[in-house]
Amino acid sequence: MSRTNNSSDPGYPVAITGIGMVTPLGITTKSCWENLLLGKSGITRITKFDSKNCLTQIGGQLPESYLEWENSHIPKRMTKQTIQTTRIFRLCASDAIQDSGLEVDSLNLKRCAVVVGTSGASVRSPEDHETGLDKYKIIREMFNAIPARVSLDYGFQGPSFTLSSSSESGVCAVARAYDAIRWGKADLVVTGGVDTLLTQNFIKRFGRFNLLTADNAFPEKAIKPFDLYRSGFALSDGGCALILESASHAIQRNARMYAWITGYGSFTDAGQTALSHEKMANTLLGALKNSGLRPDHIGYICANGTATINNDRCETLAIKSVFGDIASHLLISATKSMLGHMMGASGVADIAIASLALHTKQIPPTINYSDPDPECDLNYVPNKMIEVSSLKAAMTQDFGFGGHHCAMVLEKTLQDQKIE
Repeated sequence: MSRTNNSSDPGYPVAITGIGMVTPLGITTKSCWENLLLGKSGITRITKFDSKNCLTQIGGQLPESYLEWENSHIPKRMTKQTIQTTRIFRLCASDAIQDSGLEVDSLNLKRCAVVVGTSGASVRSPEDHETGLDKYKIIREMFNAIPARVSLDYGFQGPSFTLSSSSESGVCAVARAYDAIRWGKADLVVTGGVDTLLTQNFIKRFGRFNLLTADNAFPEKAIKPFDLYRSGFALSDGGCALILESASHAIQRNARMYAWITGYGSFTDAGQTALSHEKMANTLLGALKNSGLRPDHIGYICANGTATINNDRCETLAIKSVFGDIASHLLISATKSMLGHMMGASGVADIAIASLALHTKQIPPTINYSDPDPECDLNYVPNKMIEVSSLKAAMTQDFGFGGHHCAMVLEKTLQDQKIE
């Protein structure tokens, strides 16, 4: 399969050269990845507010080390001018830029963009009860505050904007960043997602739809994607940033590439709240078509895996529909079993995880998988990570509330790639 960097061809490549993560499992990519491979859970009993009147009393809180970092690194004036989602993403972006090895002074700042996804529900912060913040209300709560801050931090002069599409917000931001590079609007994009929805209000809202687990006795064992006794997910706070670069830009500076994004599929299920495996399958097929890959090229899927009854069954059916006889040979893991649902950050974390899997040849597990559901009968990499030396391509799939779907295809090497 021959490819060129002509943007009209399938498989146009965009490099992932930097990753920054703040999740319940750590505030660096290294700590998050190590804990994912160890199968550790970031779900605990909630202490950030009184949850005794909530049906769900567990969630993915940020580590204490994050609050320590804020206290030691963020000036008081900046704290007043920003809400926590902005501060989280600034740390993610800073770490991703450092991880990429970029020298900002050498960049064409007019060709550097910032695209961030958030559900938007976190714009009004639980911190707003604090006194003395009214005069900063506009700059704190304006919807473009997160990418604006990152652009200001580094002097980037390219497009800078926020996207919101429920839990798909972050992955849709990555898709727009990919498009910006693909169509020549930018050489480099800082992109990703962030949300802080672990609040009493949102636990009660999600609880009305029976989406959250109420298995409060053993928080670390509560989220069981694809397991017969799954009972839903837990909300989490977190963020994830990626550095995307055009092939020519990354190669010219001899960058380390975690993986290449070679295509994505995006589909809206006409606003339907009930998921269908047919619409999920259409999203996966669109991603494969746009990447130029066949189903048998894919070795690993970072699944949506919300641990809700219908979602997990539909997701399994969608994979079977698209991959046919080879579905049983795929390696599939659902890392929400460890991270919880970070909403706008979850899809970006999936891309980061798939990239790290391709880079390290290590697949994180789906933990708490002990009683297989006969209707979910694929290889979900149960409970322990595995190493796969032959892994060459991966897919992420995220299916969100309101019928927003997005899937991405990533490759480690592009042996037939021709870069002009």
